[in-house]
Amino acid sequence: MVSRQFPGHPEIKILSWTVPAEELGYVSQVVVLRTAGPGAPVRLWQSSPDLSYRPKVSFLSEIAPHGVPLALVQRQTGAAAAELDVIGRANGHFGRLLQIDGFRFEVQRIGRDRMSSIVAHTDASLLDVPQIYSWSGSHFIDDSAGHPAYYRTLLAQDQKSLPHDTSPAVLLRLSRIAVLAGDPDAARKTLENALARERNRGKAADPDVVRSIMHALSALPPRSR
Repeated sequence: MVSRQFPGHPEIKILSWTVPAEELGYVSQVVVLRTAGPGAPVRLWQSSPDLSYRPKVSFLSEIAPHGVPLALVQRQTGAAAAELDVIGRANGHFGRLLQIDGFRFEVQRIGRDRMSSIVAHTDASLLDVPQIYSWSGSHFIDDSAGHPAYYRTLLAQDQKSLPHDTSPAVLLRLSRIAVLAGDPDAARKTLENALARERNRGKAADPDVVRSIMHALSALPPRSR
């Protein structure tokens, strides 16, 4: 079990426990308690039990809706998979303000942002396409498209590091990074390369991969001259 007090609010505690569950692996839960005052602690909020384990609790103190810093609870859902819960006070009550899946999470200030964002790294096996969540003043939003410079740097790194025989499925993810980087021409070139490689496999070509590539191509704006 992990137990932490909210910074600046010693009367409020967040804890997450894990117990083994027969044939299921591990089950965990997150609970927020008010521990000050007479009598037993008062439960302010709790999550439903789910299949996760190894909880970690931290705080994003620079974001404090209603004066209470946000709590970040990360739990493993697999060997290379995790979920992140953002717990805070909204409308006078504690609750889950965001839940995202990934394999690794970072809190960082990106570019000229005044406040930190949550960066969710989404895949440990294929090419990682991070998602950026920013605080709107009342909740988190997926603000990935608002940080093209971040993705331009990532695109340049991935283009240099990927081998020439990269699979079409990985190229499809690379095109997504190019779109977020604000470079639809690079995205189109990558997708056309991926489509040619998959079709060259003949009868072994995966129709789902071809369909996904075609869909991504159709979503791009017209080719620039």
